[in-house]
Amino acid sequence: MKKMSIKTDLLIIGAGTAGLPAAIEASAAGSSVVLAEQTDRIGGTLHVSAAQMSGAGSRLQRQRGIDDTPSAHFDDVMRISRGTAQAGLVAKATERGAGTIDWLMDHGFDMAPECPAILYFHEAYGLPRTYWGVDGGRSVLSVLKTLFDRERENGRIDLRLGAEAVELLCGEAGVGGARLVDRATAQEFDVRASATVIATGGYGGNASRFADWHDGLPLYSAALATTSGGGIALGLSVGGRLDHGQHHLPTFAGIVTRVGEPWIDWDLLPLLTPQARPPWEIYVGRDGGRFVQEDIDSVDARERALSALPGQTFFAVFDDRIWRQAPALLPGWPDGQLAAAWTDHGAFFAASTLDGLADAAGIDGGGLDRTVALYNEAVAGGKADPLDRRHLPLPISEPPFRAIMMHGTVLKTAAGLVVDDGLRVLDGDSQPILGLYAAGEAIGGGALSGNAFVGGMSVTPALGFGRWLGQTLGRDLAANNTKVR
Repeated sequence: MKKMSIKTDLLIIGAGTAGLPAAIEASAAGSSVVLAEQTDRIGGTLHVSAAQMSGAGSRLQRQRGIDDTPSAHFDDVMRISRGTAQAGLVAKATERGAGTIDWLMDHGFDMAPECPAILYFHEAYGLPRTYWGVDGGRSVLSVLKTLFDRERENGRIDLRLGAEAVELLCGEAGVGGARLVDRATAQEFDVRASATVIATGGYGGNASRFADWHDGLPLYSAALATTSGGGIALGLSVGGRLDHGQHHLPTFAGIVTRVGEPWIDWDLLPLLTPQARPPWEIYVGRDGGRFVQEDIDSVDARERALSALPGQTFFAVFDDRIWRQAPALLPGWPDGQLAAAWTDHGAFFAASTLDGLADAAGIDGGGLDRTVALYNEAVAGGKADPLDRRHLPLPISEPPFRAIMMHGTVLKTAAGLVVDDGLRVLDGDSQPILGLYAAGEAIGGGALSGNAFVGGMSVTPALGFGRWLGQTLGRDLAANNTKVR
């Protein structure tokens, strides 16, 4: 049987946060587009993400009397990332941030009423410039889907769901499309394109790739299982270069849905942000020692301390009185599920003695005894807390003693394809691979946040860069009907 071949101006691999706006804008510019998505729906991580965005100088800021500029946003990103983010891309992203927010608002985005705001889940900006939708990422997807469906009516977008890109097609003129496999029929077909955009997201659903690209670190992930890193691997297969993996930092922190598996439900994260809930628990490693001041204002400090622990695993330790009296540590957990966890979930431990708790959880008993004794002395006012903790509400003294195992969590992955400021994929000699571009998490979260979590520097750049690629490539391809280099 002869292999089917499709010819198009632009092939976009991945129909998520970057791929959708790229397809919308390229079609609007007059180019033909094949949009290939390996799953059975568009939207990617927007189905599960909180989709916090950032932009300086938006109309909404001005309406609320907030004087902000892209240059101030750029400076904040570089401050929070300690200069480790890719400055050219950060400049490109911050220049487009407010325009991206305004564009969403122009098309009916359901903005949360408290926006823009300063958030403390990530290291805080100096000004309120963070935004999110009432329904998180689904609010963003609602806008994109409306625009996408409208643009498809023009007949220039060929959406291929369940189509996985397995090979990039290369020639003397560079990358000229990709070989796809229809996952339902196993049929292969080629898409010949004048330009190809990799917008497949990260690799937070692939434990093997995560370990390979992060020196064997175990994966505990709130990402979609379909975020496999396949698009990044495609870019590497034609000479692209991987970078930014050294910037990995864990999110503080999550509880696996089942011990022995890597998955963490983002909606069931413990509330560990001291600005929202001062901690009543202590956090200890397997040696029984505390590793961070639990109420330190800086989430960056907590994440860096966690990154130094073996396997990025720790335990929140407390007693029964704290469990009864403290504000909810696990506010997203339904009551029945939470009650059952103490008997059925392998990450929840309770015992009548601290030694028994240590044995059950796999914590060093002597270390835990010493740690709790010192902490209780500080609570009683007999001496200063060893880590200068300020919030000391109750001692850990009333059995049963309790512990919950938690892990550094992945949602956004750090490593990705190296691109220049024009989003062209670069080879090992830092030369562009002709015809190949990348945007979104495929370029690595570390490109725009460096060795930090910088609020809004994932979704907003993915949207903005996707739009920019669609506009520029779409315009040039429609005008020239030739390969863009």
